[in-house]
Amino acid sequence: MFTDDEFWELVATLGGRPDAQDDTPYEELTEQLAQGPVDRITGFAEVLARQLYELDRKYLAQGTGLSADGFLYARCAVVVGGWEAVATVLADKAAFAPYATDEAAHAESILDVASNAYRLKTGRDWDHVEEYDYETGSNEEWW
Repeated sequence: MFTDDEFWELVATLGGRPDAQDDTPYEELTEQLAQGPVDRITGFAEVLARQLYELDRKYLAQGTGLSADGFLYARCAVVVGGWEAVATVLADKAAFAPYATDEAAHAESILDVASNAYRLKTGRDWDHVEEYDYETGSNEEWW
């Protein structure tokens, strides 16, 4: 079974720089996942979706001026920042502001890692649907 610790170890390979404009770390993570079993790829996707879902909170989006997609990409930036970033943002709304930038929006590349790894591993299109819907506004408890 894929664990949260494994997820965060893999995310750490991205360098904790959600504002980095380089795709190389995402490509390397994709290749690393593709070398393992398919259930590791789907496990990564599941934990990512859950983390994004947990960050899907109206009080974080309010006042940022972000579109629904922009808010999703900002949440991706928080995840790329690591588990400490997620914990900090959930504990203090003000900590979200540095992630709600155009530069941090590049972190959306993490959304493609699992599907690209799956395609690389199997040669087939990704058809996995995660348990948690991470689209903006999906976490009804917090909207």
